[in-house]
Amino acid sequence: MKDNQANSPTGLFKLLTATSPNKVFFSILLGSLAGMAYAVVVPLILLSLQPALSRLMQPEFESSYWLLGTFEITSPTQAFYYFSIVMFILLCRVTSETMVAQTSIDATVGLRKKLYKRVSQLPIQSLEQIGQSRILTAMNNDIARVTEGAAVFPNILVASATLFGMLAFLMYLKLEVFLFIVAIIIFGALTYRIPLFFGQKYMARSRNSFDGIQEGMRGLIYGAKELKLNQQKKQAFLEESLHAYEEKFRAAQKRGRFYLSAGMNYGTLISFFAIGIVTYIMANYYGLSQNNLQGIVMVLLYITGPMAALTSLVNNIIMARIAAKKLDKLLQEMPIEETSDWSEAIDCQQLHVKGVEYIYPAKSSEDKEFHLGPVDLTLHRGEVTYLVGGNGSGKTTLSKLLSLHYVPSKGSICFDDQAVTNLNREACRQSISAIYSDFYLFTKLYGLAPDELDQRAAENLKELGLDEKVTIHDGVFSTTDLSAGQKKRLALLVTYLEDRTIYVFDEWAADQDPSFKDIFYYQILPELKRLNKMVIVITHDDRYFHLADKVVKMENGQVAQELTKDMLTQQASDNHEDNQAVGKHRREEAHADG
Repeated sequence: MKDNQANSPTGLFKLLTATSPNKVFFSILLGSLAGMAYAVVVPLILLSLQPALSRLMQPEFESSYWLLGTFEITSPTQAFYYFSIVMFILLCRVTSETMVAQTSIDATVGLRKKLYKRVSQLPIQSLEQIGQSRILTAMNNDIARVTEGAAVFPNILVASATLFGMLAFLMYLKLEVFLFIVAIIIFGALTYRIPLFFGQKYMARSRNSFDGIQEGMRGLIYGAKELKLNQQKKQAFLEESLHAYEEKFRAAQKRGRFYLSAGMNYGTLISFFAIGIVTYIMANYYGLSQNNLQGIVMVLLYITGPMAALTSLVNNIIMARIAAKKLDKLLQEMPIEETSDWSEAIDCQQLHVKGVEYIYPAKSSEDKEFHLGPVDLTLHRGEVTYLVGGNGSGKTTLSKLLSLHYVPSKGSICFDDQAVTNLNREACRQSISAIYSDFYLFTKLYGLAPDELDQRAAENLKELGLDEKVTIHDGVFSTTDLSAGQKKRLALLVTYLEDRTIYVFDEWAADQDPSFKDIFYYQILPELKRLNKMVIVITHDDRYFHLADKVVKMENGQVAQELTKDMLTQQASDNHEDNQAVGKHRREEAHADG
């Protein structure tokens, strides 16, 4: 899939040869032998159709027969050759196709693994821009189409070998007829590409529409709650997002299938046109004998099989090339993150943000770029920092910069005095654990040492109130079919067990009931602080602000205010005094009215 190599037929074939060159070679060899053996079958059949004398009327020196029970087999030598060739063809075809199937499966798995790796190396911002629908479609559909297209090449070689063998026999029978048939085949090969061209064009359009359908289906499932509450919104979504793409898909598919069907059937029936011309015109013109005419017609009937195979297999190649183009376009939009392999985690006591800026590119001409920063900030281990602000203020973007998911457009982030660069970013990430609002909960505790893992996890499950919902055996959760709040608690368990230096929580308490909110702010965060962790919390819960060591308020991508522990304590004291003064004033007014 590199440098658009799969966009050409030879590029598709290279996918197989790169996967298992030996299997492909022997598959082609056996397939070609089977094709040539096919070409020998017709002369044997023609020979057997010659008028044969019965055993009783043959001279004694010509008498040659076998008895199979009560059945007489004349020309036993020919029969032996015939059935031997048929068995040879069967053995070669089965072995060849099995090798191709195995290589195709290996190529499919190999391509998917390469795509897995590319996705894992993809910068988070690029992953968010591409969207999961396109990536899933590529993994589930396009890769299979590409390998299916590549797998037809050995079959094409078998059909070609059969066709050439039959044409050679045809040349032996009558040179003029051979030249005519070759001219017909060349003419047909050129003209049948016209409908295939239009078919490929419409099938490419249908493939583009399928991306829109995938995205619409994702919205239909994940946005079900919102659509349930708004009938007009649901109707407009179905019509504009799903039905519109479905109609485009249907129209393009129908036209594409029509042109492809017309092209393939036209290619298949070319030999029958040739049979008609040979039988009704050329037989008289060249004075063909009955035996020659029978042989020529049988050859032409026989080559309809390989010609039909060739025309039908072209459809697989067309679909594969369309899928390959989509894959190539996707891969061009998937930059590999510039980072080196990590050896061990880089730890820190302080996290310095120095003049950091980040620019969100506009998704369309109607959208505006979002500019964060410049931001200057210093965070310490053993401190709990709250990031607060309204929607769109930039707090989540800043948190993704702090967790090293995003790379700053300008400025730098330092672990103590060491700047985070492409060379050490991966190592620095190994000191960070995060739970974002769109987190994913894995069903297994991957990457954790198994020693006493289940026991430690079970203790934490009880503290989080999940011991009656979830059990853990060999690091595998018994279920993840939980409520949103329970899933977040289970994700919190995972971060506990990872035991990193820096923790980032994005609205973790938003889905929790009041009792677990209190547990989070009054117990969990102080416990992480006691363990000398650096804790960053995105929150709107202002009634817990006094528990923070620092509150950073974001507005329009800028740090609008930074409140320290002393300032928060003073603010809480002032609020308490204000509340007391208001209460006293209200009591005095009530007393005066009384």
